[in-house]
Amino acid sequence: ISEKYYVGFGVGMISPNNVDINISEAGTISGVTYSANINGEFEFDNGYQINGLLGYRFNDYLSFETELGYTKFDYDKVNLTGGGTATSGGITFTGVASTSYDIDGSISAFSMIFGPSLDFDINNNLEFLVSGGIGFSSYSDEIKTVGGSTGLSYDEDFTDFAAKFKTGVNYSFTKQTFLQATYGFNYVDSGIDNFTDDFTAHSFDAKLVFNF
Repeated sequence: ISEKYYVGFGVGMISPNNVDINISEAGTISGVTYSANINGEFEFDNGYQINGLLGYRFNDYLSFETELGYTKFDYDKVNLTGGGTATSGGITFTGVASTSYDIDGSISAFSMIFGPSLDFDINNNLEFLVSGGIGFSSYSDEIKTVGGSTGLSYDEDFTDFAAKFKTGVNYSFTKQTFLQATYGFNYVDSGIDNFTDDFTAHSFDAKLVFNF
């Protein structure tokens, strides 16, 4: 075993932050026509992640990693502070200010992040790690209904710049295998002018990692 290369597989959860909506001018985005002066935020349910990890260890402290992930989570609702209309497929949804509407929709994504990882021994079996990287997220964004109406429905695919910071611990079972448990802060440059801000989320996962 060279112990320079390692591969891991894991699962976890993602907790998306709310995404602000700010439509100052009327326009059409993803096939939906919006009136002006709509404000509010999208809320999401927690979702799941399936992750893979490929790494190369330069020395006892520094590694370079590629993290691959599949993520899926659902929309929860939209909270409007400034109301307006949205029209799709000839159907118009009218949102009232200071009102929340349930959403039937979801986001699924494949991401790839590249970056260095630093780890520091706590004892013979336990390490503290900190890592950061950049890459991309390729995702499908679908809304079927809002408040029971299809006036704000769309299904679009995007690929955007992504970044991630993570920290956690490695626990070694043997020289060949260890468990990695991490917290991550995730960023996707998904903001659309005159529509929504960028996407951020917190994630928690555990991976079983093998040296080879």
